Amino acid sequence: MKSPLQILHLEDDPADAELVQALLEDDGIECTINCVKTRADYEAALDRGDFDLILSDYSLPKFDGMSALALARQRHPEKPIIFVSGTIGEEAAVEALKQGALDYVLKDQMARLPSAVKRAVAESEELTRRQENEEKLHEQAALLDLAKDAIAVRDLDDVIRYWNKSAETLYGWTAEEAIGKNANELIYGGDPDIAQLHIAQKQILETGEWQGELVQATKDGKTIVVESRWTLVRDKAGQPKAKLIINTDITQRKQLEAQFLRAQRLETIGALTGGIAHDLNNVLMPILIGTQYLSERPASDDTKKMLQTMVASAKRGSEMIQQILAFARGVGGEPTVLALKPLLVEMEKLARETFPRAIRIQSRTDPDLCPVMGNPTQLHQVLLNLCVNSRDAMPHGGSLRIEAQNVTLENKATSLHPEPVSGRYVLLSVADTGQGIFPELLDKIFEPFFTTKGPGKGTGLGLSTVQGIVKSHGGFLDVSSTPGQGTTFQVYLPAHLKEENA
Repeated sequence: MKSPLQILHLEDDPADAELVQALLEDDGIECTINCVKTRADYEAALDRGDFDLILSDYSLPKFDGMSALALARQRHPEKPIIFVSGTIGEEAAVEALKQGALDYVLKDQMARLPSAVKRAVAESEELTRRQENEEKLHEQAALLDLAKDAIAVRDLDDVIRYWNKSAETLYGWTAEEAIGKNANELIYGGDPDIAQLHIAQKQILETGEWQGELVQATKDGKTIVVESRWTLVRDKAGQPKAKLIINTDITQRKQLEAQFLRAQRLETIGALTGGIAHDLNNVLMPILIGTQYLSERPASDDTKKMLQTMVASAKRGSEMIQQILAFARGVGGEPTVLALKPLLVEMEKLARETFPRAIRIQSRTDPDLCPVMGNPTQLHQVLLNLCVNSRDAMPHGGSLRIEAQNVTLENKATSLHPEPVSGRYVLLSVADTGQGIFPELLDKIFEPFFTTKGPGKGTGLGLSTVQGIVKSHGGFLDVSSTPGQGTTFQVYLPAHLKEENA
């Protein structure tokens, strides 16, 4: 208990005021009592607020205890008030307690006053502590809400007990939606990486902390990668009671790392395949020369057919080698200002003449399509490779749609180009209604030599070449696909605007 205790005593009888002080001091309560008699003095003392406890008579001239109680509750709701009166009745006492008085002591039972004061002070001190703790908790929660990292507290059964604002932003669930839910079912989609979580759970119980990378899911089903830091929280007895978890979203960083590693692989593969392709070309050239020479000599029909087959095969091999060499060297050539509509018209004509009739071909181009700065041969190769892939994805027929339109991008990002892009672009789209691509393969289709086609039906360099050409033109790609429904490739090329030449 605070010593000395500061008491504000509303009492108009000096003898009663002296009795109160004597009773408290006899019980060992060191106190300083400020005795006031009128409403004005009482309000002035309330304004100063330099007291720990209020003792009040219930009935005073021109003033009453209930009014005193109302003023005290209004100005100092945290300070306890005890009625000390000889006139308060049972009903009035009950009403006073309802209105916020802590206790009442009848003047013919004054021996009870010291214990009532001690209880009032104890309860009051316990209330300022709870309030201080609550204020600290609110302050801490406010600070946690300002943190950029997602912060959560889970109990030992992985039930979420705290969820800050950044967790709401990262995962999409509000605190009200997340608290009380099992984290394994919420942010792992019910299918967590059991091995990694088992390691984390085991280590945090053994050492009190764990750190590592986890693949998680957001409310809208998006997959994210987080750098997760776990700390074990213990109770006063030292027993584990909860886990404090701080997660940092590193999804974009992992995507950039993957792109960097892919670029390194491409560089290595390019250097390797370039040398192999040159050697293969040297092997094929004598075969081509020899078959052409032999085809000019007299021979039987069977021999001529065999020679024709050999020539076709050798030429096919030579074309494959040229494609490999183009990939190994990268794409180059002097760019020019290029209108894309003629390329689309030529591609549509070629597709109609050579693709199976079961494939319906549609084409649409914006009438005011912006030009681009590029190499017409290379961009024709982009369209050809994409259209051939669509043809091969529709062995039983379907629909092929080729489109070109002007678009204005604002912070556009894709899985293939996660850095946000803004500005004027020309969008080339090649969409089919074919077999589609499974999600687990979408990240691999642009890797060199990766193909889903059967043996002898593809080199696996078509999309790698497309990606290289598009990047060399300052553009980027996007792809979406649904197995059994089709695939859409989108090529974004920077528009060449007239004002840029002014």
